[in-house]
Amino acid sequence: MKHSRFRVSILNSRRKGAMVVMLVMAITTSSFLTANDFANKCMTELKIARAGADGFRAFSLAIAGMQGGLGALKKIPEEYLYQSGIAFNPPPIQMGGGTIYYKMSPEDGKININTLVREHDDLPNLRTQEILSRLFEQLSIPPEKIFPLIDWLDKNSEEMGGGAEIFYYSGLKPPRKVKNAPLYSLSELTSVKGFDRDLVYGSLKPKDWNETHSDDFSTDEEKVLITDSDFVLSNNITAFLPYNDQLDERININAAPYYVLISLSEFMTKQAAMKLLKLKLEKGGYIKNVDELEKLPEFQIKTSGGFTLYKELVGENTAVSAGRIKTRGDIYSITGVGIVGNNVMRKVSCLFDLTNNKVLYYSED
Repeated sequence: MKHSRFRVSILNSRRKGAMVVMLVMAITTSSFLTANDFANKCMTELKIARAGADGFRAFSLAIAGMQGGLGALKKIPEEYLYQSGIAFNPPPIQMGGGTIYYKMSPEDGKININTLVREHDDLPNLRTQEILSRLFEQLSIPPEKIFPLIDWLDKNSEEMGGGAEIFYYSGLKPPRKVKNAPLYSLSELTSVKGFDRDLVYGSLKPKDWNETHSDDFSTDEEKVLITDSDFVLSNNITAFLPYNDQLDERININAAPYYVLISLSEFMTKQAAMKLLKLKLEKGGYIKNVDELEKLPEFQIKTSGGFTLYKELVGENTAVSAGRIKTRGDIYSITGVGIVGNNVMRKVSCLFDLTNNKVLYYSED
């Protein structure tokens, strides 16, 4: 009897031991799963924190790049910026655990599409319309696309030609609001009827252009004066608001691409535009004064107003107001890029008015 009770006691002890072991294992497993879940959450938060830190560092580097461009623009004479070339787009710099790039370019070598509408009376600016029409024709863009742009810029609600006002934009899906005001940046142009990213930022170079124009740009020197970038609309036009309404419509010939030059006047020939670009090369990349064009035979042809092409472009002592060209750049686009590791990149950009020492526009990407 005692022996039987002893065996029962042993069995009960073993059962209790087994239950204890199972309980310990269950607690251990639960603890492990809880700890593992906590560790995963911590790792996720750590990765988010690191990404945020890397993003902030990349942003700081981008700001430093933009500041570097501003510093170069303010301290280095413009003539040397052009002649060195490298100052506009210097090599990357390794700093602060990442890489810094900056790039700057003159914006007033392009046509400011905001000048299509005169601020003082809200009427179309016929000179800008004339120049932009010639540019569109050069790039095989229908000139009628200017009318929706004028309607987008002017303050009234009357459609011009094949333009578009509130009736058109409200009928889109989703509906869109017409701005009836100047553009702050060129990217806004993609909201205008008839314009999209491909038209504004894509290449408009015809596939057979090299073959059909092989005789127009025959020499090696001429071939480098017009490049694939000239066929991108955004490289020929810009959009900005001047500081304190001090609008200067003149084109900076030191920064103007071929198609902008050829669009300045109906009397501007391919020979005159190429001669100007060649003169710029001969001067080391910078024409200091517009009067350097005066003695060139290509600029002595007569216009319909009885002036020479030179006088029409410069406008000195004529009825052609302030002229159409200048040699000094006032508005610069500056972009700073910061990169950390292989995947984290930040970009900041601004338009800077050098004459008035003012930032006209700023954006972050």
